Amino acid sequence: MTRTDIIGELRTLMAENLELDVPESLEESARLFEDLAIDSIMVLQLVVYIEEQFDVSFPEESLDPGAFMTVGSLTDLIESLLPSAV
Repeated sequence: MTRTDIIGELRTLMAENLELDVPESLEESARLFEDLAIDSIMVLQLVVYIEEQFDVSFPEESLDPGAFMTVGSLTDLIESLLPSAV
């Protein structure tokens, strides 16, 4: 799965499941809280949706809050959790 694929899936999850107004062309530099208006509850929901969609598990005890700063940082985290990245 490419970065572009992951970002596309993230866009779909945010638009459909969180009912956010997400731009068609979601940039890696887009900030989740400031630019996309995601709040802390939505982050928790997004984590669940990501785990289901990508069949990954977030390491709760070592999860860096910085991973949720931008679309790019979240994509990096997802890539690191995907089995093909091992």
